[in-house]
Amino acid sequence: MPTQDFDAAVAASRAAVQAMGQGDPEPSLALWTRRGDAVLANPLKPAVVGWAQIEAEVRRVAASFTGAAPPMTFEEVARFVTPDMGYVIAFERARVRRVGSEDLVPLSLRVTTVFRRELEGWKLVLRHADRLPADA
Repeated sequence: MPTQDFDAAVAASRAAVQAMGQGDPEPSLALWTRRGDAVLANPLKPAVVGWAQIEAEVRRVAASFTGAAPPMTFEEVARFVTPDMGYVIAFERARVRRVGSEDLVPLSLRVTTVFRRELEGWKLVLRHADRLPADA
């Protein structure tokens, strides 16, 4: 796989979040490092560490959504990148439909994502999200 530049990795991450809102975990799973130091910290569960736990959690979260109303918005607060690591802090906002409901409900998250350059390109090593009130 050719090495991605950091901007492309961030764009892929945002596309993966949108796919999660449609119930599709695969784009997100493709971004994660397979190394044991990766961490996924979702708002309502304890953080999980390592590929096996991250894969299970990503699949569980994706399965809880049945659709999202476009557009999902990403408000970037900060970005920093070195040749081997980079991070983005952003607000992610969407209206999503959960399994078992026809209602679209607001979802607002403050998210920190950290990427590391590996042989295959930029890989996700941390995603930490906190819920925000819908009007935040």
